[in-house]
Amino acid sequence: RHGTAPRMTSAERDAAIAHLRQAIGAIEATSADLVRKPPPPQEAPSPKKRRTPSKQNPDDSWPPITYPGMPEGDNWMTNLPARYDHGERGHDRRIMEELAAVGVPCYTLNHLADSVRTVPQGMPIFIDWLDHLEERVPGPETEHRDLLRLGLIRALDDPAARGNRDAINAVVNQLRRRPAPSGRVLDEAEVTLARIATATDFPTVAAIMEELTPRSMRGYLIEYLGRVKTAEAQELALRWLDTMYVQSAIKALVAMKAIGVRARVERYVDDPSSQVRKVARRAMERLPE
Repeated sequence: RHGTAPRMTSAERDAAIAHLRQAIGAIEATSADLVRKPPPPQEAPSPKKRRTPSKQNPDDSWPPITYPGMPEGDNWMTNLPARYDHGERGHDRRIMEELAAVGVPCYTLNHLADSVRTVPQGMPIFIDWLDHLEERVPGPETEHRDLLRLGLIRALDDPAARGNRDAINAVVNQLRRRPAPSGRVLDEAEVTLARIATATDFPTVAAIMEELTPRSMRGYLIEYLGRVKTAEAQELALRWLDTMYVQSAIKALVAMKAIGVRARVERYVDDPSSQVRKVARRAMERLPE
């Protein structure tokens, strides 16, 4: 358009803003009408608290669970879909009834774990069944019991289980079970343990990492080390740095703000793997000097 002023450069814009601020300051300093009130007292910031589900209903019950595909209707337990038979493919009527009694309708644990982020009222049930699964479903490890084991472990991958000693012990016992569970169960158990363990569980997690078979997935457990922030955790993370778990080890070192590891991490800035390079370069921006 005709008459449009030329666009200001960033330097010119900064200079103009600085000039305006000086002018405003001069006016405020000479005006009797502008009373400067002292800033309101600042409350000390409260420590960050992890959000955990709480009982909210006046009658001490839990808020209702809702999720896509949830059983509906008053007779959902007596009118099961044809694909569900007690004792087959992970459907167990006893677990279904126990969960329904605390307001958690579901046909299978795995479906529940797929669909709901947190089920705090189900924690005692999940722990009890996982601790006594062989007694509740005796005999050899069938596909049904394997699916129950998998579903119970996945159900404990829940914010409500974070720091829960009974839940952590139940998952650790599965990792140490002999004969060992199936590979998919072990993988889920490692993920769940890494997510619900706290810094105080470091000795247990470190021991589990040593006990696992070479084929076991350790990435989540290595990243867990970043929450511990001790010299022992840093040393353990460094042990996994020059392995196939290099990305997890770097993430752990960054999370714990590890001191004196920049040279060890810097060698991966030019790694042949683009994913490793990305993690390493980001780490170099965040690791302390």
